[in-house]
Amino acid sequence: MAEPQVILQAERREFRFAVLLFCVALTFHAWGATVGWTSLNLPGCEFRQTQTAVSALFIQREHNFALAYPTPVLGKPWSIPMEFPLYQWTVVVVSNGLKLTLTQAARAVSLACFYLTLPALYLLLVRIGLARSRRLLVLGLVVTCPLYIFYARAFLIETMALMFGAWFLLGYVRAVEKRQVSWLLLASVAGAGCGLVKVTTLLFFLMPAFAWTLWWFREDWGQIPGNRARMIGQRMLWCALAVAIPFAASVWWVHYSDAIKALSKAGNFLISDRLSGYNFGLGQRFSPAIWRQHWQVLFLDITSVPVVAGCAILAVVFARRWWPMISLLVFLFFAVQLIFPILYAWHEYYYVACAFALMFAFGLAVCGVFESRLPRSAAWVVALGVYGLQMGGYVKDFYPVQKPISNGGSNLTLALRSVMTPDEVMVIAGDDWSSMTPYFAQRRALMIRRSLETTWTEIEPAFSRLAGEEVTALVLHGDQIKNKTLIDLAVKYFHLDPRPAFRWRDATVLLHEQLRPQAAGLLRDVPEIELLNPSATDSDLLRKREIIMSEVLKRFQNDFNQINPKPFKYYTTFGTSQLDFEGRKFYNAHPDFRFWFRVAGGRHMFSAEAALLPEAYTSKMAHGDQSDGVELRLEEEAPDGKRELLYSRVINPRDNQADRGLQHINQSFVLTHDGVVVLTIGPGPNGSYARDWTILGRVEIK
Repeated sequence: MAEPQVILQAERREFRFAVLLFCVALTFHAWGATVGWTSLNLPGCEFRQTQTAVSALFIQREHNFALAYPTPVLGKPWSIPMEFPLYQWTVVVVSNGLKLTLTQAARAVSLACFYLTLPALYLLLVRIGLARSRRLLVLGLVVTCPLYIFYARAFLIETMALMFGAWFLLGYVRAVEKRQVSWLLLASVAGAGCGLVKVTTLLFFLMPAFAWTLWWFREDWGQIPGNRARMIGQRMLWCALAVAIPFAASVWWVHYSDAIKALSKAGNFLISDRLSGYNFGLGQRFSPAIWRQHWQVLFLDITSVPVVAGCAILAVVFARRWWPMISLLVFLFFAVQLIFPILYAWHEYYYVACAFALMFAFGLAVCGVFESRLPRSAAWVVALGVYGLQMGGYVKDFYPVQKPISNGGSNLTLALRSVMTPDEVMVIAGDDWSSMTPYFAQRRALMIRRSLETTWTEIEPAFSRLAGEEVTALVLHGDQIKNKTLIDLAVKYFHLDPRPAFRWRDATVLLHEQLRPQAAGLLRDVPEIELLNPSATDSDLLRKREIIMSEVLKRFQNDFNQINPKPFKYYTTFGTSQLDFEGRKFYNAHPDFRFWFRVAGGRHMFSAEAALLPEAYTSKMAHGDQSDGVELRLEEEAPDGKRELLYSRVINPRDNQADRGLQHINQSFVLTHDGVVVLTIGPGPNGSYARDWTILGRVEIK
């Protein structure tokens, strides 16, 4: 009886050591995944991360949880849905609920999904017959995989799809084997989640599901002929039930998202039928360049040559029992690359879906050492060596990339944020349709895709579709600054100043004609920005001429928020700048200053707040140097331009003590019919503008 007791104690010691080793691996993973946690940059396929991020940003900003969610990088309409937005919605909810930055919320959601994948993988290892200590040993290789450390916290849908896929596979296996509704529900819900979030990930998990199905059919075929047909029929029914909802949900979303993308003339190239050649790598499946990239991902992002070589030797020498399973896992890992060769070659994050299969294969090879006649101490040394090499791969290749703390984006995106308001739009040429500039600038964009920069049949309609939007910047990368026709079209459609306003590295920016005079002031604190053609004589188009309000950018229309109703036209000498007076904001209304209002016929009350600044009439100046006052006039303007006086008031604090300080004006007037009323602030009776430093507060016509 002593020998079983000794074996039991040895198994307990081995399990405790396996638990300890797994906890060390998990701690290392958590440390690595949180390196640079507060940084706002998105290392690792930033092109794709920012595409997901820009959708989440505008979902949050617009409170837009529609299925046709915004991805505002290809112009109007702003929606080009790729994946079902469950991940983006979750990120926004977490960000809003926990008051986290969008980037930190995205990292938290991705990491949580990865950790919620591990129990499903553990239970799958139970199903293939591994002892509990060996399950932890294999699972530890998953969490020490450099790819799973680096991309487990990415602003990507990958780990959410992985989580759903792993639980789908577990639910599928258990549902078909046990024929229980609870497992069938798990397979249906998780499979639908996987297919909606990322259908290519579901397609990968269907491969091991299919392999399991073939194994079951092989077993059923071995039954006596009388039971064979019945058992195979029942098995097929449960298999079909387990995949029916995931299949239906995936097909529905592909059709729905294609219908939305078809509405976007600039984004309809993303319709699934048009991408099938690219997605399935037609004609390039065996391209040497493609497979060189696959090998680079394998030996840099996932593992290393010593680990692959070492585990191959261990498998051959010690893991004969596991050869079929190891072969299947390796086959699955490479088969999905054959199905989607380009996607996996140029987007290493795609391997999040399948890298665990290779880690399982490595783990089974290591388990073979434990099942051999070698001393347990030697087996643990082998396991520690493989773990150490995997951890070292992360420290060597990914840690330096994650470590720097950044505010995200570049000085170009900082400059664009400085000169543009959140509702304004930019046009970008020479940067394909990368979402990096729109996301980090936090602005919507029409990006002119590579090779289409001179395709006017595409560009002009795209410009036309932006009618109603305020396009205030044209960003030209590289040689696009020489694309004169594009510049001329943008100037024509969007009222840009044709002179470049500033440059950052290879990017040159043109601004709206109303913004260009302010560029120097707006970009004062932005590093690395080179102002182009700066001139003190640049004319401000919003002063010293009559301005139609509808032609003014909304940012400047907001300057009139104390005026009710808002004038439809105005004239200012020094612009609509505001200054503080007695703790409030007032308009700089130095003469000449005019507002035009459309007013219905009838009796009305005119109310206004006006004053001359005390400095205009201070006793420290000679009497003749002080302001001699200003005149405020309210007039009705006829269609021919003639005006009839409704009210006049001279404010002269130099000579009239009662005119000092803020003046509250209330005056009723009557219009016999609908008409135009003009409010004018002009010089005093002597026509002198000297020190007529007038301020205007609330103005109201009721």
